[in-house]
Amino acid sequence: MIKINKKNLLLILVLLLPAGVRLTAQKKRESINERKIKILNFYGANGYVHDSKEAGIDLIEALGLNNGWEVITTDDTSIFNVKEIVSFDVVLFNNNCGNKGQILSKGNQLALQQFIRNGGGFVGIHCAGAIWNEGGAYQQWFEKLIGTKQIDHPKVQSAKLIVEDAVHQSTKHLDKEWTVTDEWHRFSFNPRKDVHVLLSVDEDSYEGTQKMGGDHPFTWCQQYDGGRSFFTSLGHTQEIYADSNFRNLIAGGIEWAADNSKKEDVLPIDNGLILDLDADYNVLIEDDDRISTWNNNVENEVKKFVQQDEGRETKGSGRPSLKQNIPNLNGHNSVVFHRQELVNHNEDAFDHLTTGSGYTWFSIMSVYKQVKGKPGVNSFFGNLRNTNLDKQGQYEGFWGGLNIENQVWMSSRNGLQKGTWNDDSPQILIEEPLQKSVYYLIMGRLDSGKETVTMEMFINHTTPVGTKEFPVNPNSNPSKMVIGQERDATNHPGVESFDGEIARFLIFERPLSDAELKTVVDYLMLKYNINK
Repeated sequence: MIKINKKNLLLILVLLLPAGVRLTAQKKRESINERKIKILNFYGANGYVHDSKEAGIDLIEALGLNNGWEVITTDDTSIFNVKEIVSFDVVLFNNNCGNKGQILSKGNQLALQQFIRNGGGFVGIHCAGAIWNEGGAYQQWFEKLIGTKQIDHPKVQSAKLIVEDAVHQSTKHLDKEWTVTDEWHRFSFNPRKDVHVLLSVDEDSYEGTQKMGGDHPFTWCQQYDGGRSFFTSLGHTQEIYADSNFRNLIAGGIEWAADNSKKEDVLPIDNGLILDLDADYNVLIEDDDRISTWNNNVENEVKKFVQQDEGRETKGSGRPSLKQNIPNLNGHNSVVFHRQELVNHNEDAFDHLTTGSGYTWFSIMSVYKQVKGKPGVNSFFGNLRNTNLDKQGQYEGFWGGLNIENQVWMSSRNGLQKGTWNDDSPQILIEEPLQKSVYYLIMGRLDSGKETVTMEMFINHTTPVGTKEFPVNPNSNPSKMVIGQERDATNHPGVESFDGEIARFLIFERPLSDAELKTVVDYLMLKYNINK
């Protein structure tokens, strides 16, 4: 359903919106101190539908018109994708119950999490606190985003609210006490220790057993997981949406949530960055958290890494899985590989890295117990060409991996000599094994040049842990880049793959300077809670 609140000029914009999306036009606010806020007014639900739902939708649109905000109103969950959601300052869940079933898909959930972690604002109204069936770690994350979870309530009746913060922009218009008719929820736990309480309800002012032991927060705000969250459990009746006190409460909550939005959390250096695989977002999830596509976050010809079914007896068995909200990674996600792989089918996208340009790669990862296969080869990435073992010139590319003892290594190969490791295919092997289920920052760097250049490996620090010389062959011809394996090995998928996790994988098409390397290392170590 589409609603147009302005002139016909907006019809062109409206027609470009997805089905089910409503565009609310804006009036320019006169005050130069105000900036335009863009709000996603989301009312998609899977459960009880309130008689007041339309009044709630109309309220946000009216606030948009009155305050010069841009409001997109929809129940279409497809808008929860990383490309669209990033344009909003605030995502507002508008009285949308989820007591009967799931509302957002795995991909939608990831997009919302990334939005919050990048500094986005969230506002939840009334039944947004009764979204119970999203599943797994995300359900726990969402309840913390709300602050708690609604569980029950007495009959609708009048009660007295106590203003606990009289200067917050959402409550500064209120008297010390506010009596209003609503639905007085009891929560799964008291959120006070984690949130800033704005309004609490006097439990002696209403009848029923659904109480919180005398301390009963009812509206609050908090900083959460990089963003801001404002929630009020008010909003059951149609009448409250016409109440100026409630309208000002919601307007102030939106303004507060928007104040922190668009906080930058980007790599401090992107010159020469050609690949950025981030498990927090741009991941396509299918059944059982299996990943069919991992999209590159850099806009170039290296668009995506996809599942590889060729050579496998069971279709889809080569898909890695997504592990979400990992405490040891500061709540970030990782991709779990058990002899599985994702392939980029651009044959030549990475060839130049070993023929003269040089490279720098970074991998936030952990390792599991490795399965014995080809001696010393449990690769977590590579673009090797090994298609014809009878001829020289078929051992070309660069790769990284582990042996059965979890000693990590890297190598570049120029195709000028047969054999796995030799002067033309030097290997840097680190003697001290990686500890299982500990997260590391592993890095490799190859200098630029057409003759012999230096190859270095780093672990959790900018001091090299290994160095070798690599004779560049400008005519070598590597193959497709693969994550989770050393090449597009359709003849034996999974045989030379690794067991472990990758949370972030970056490739620069040049050797970063020592100063640049330190800048990126410091950023990644802090972001992912990696200990030196």
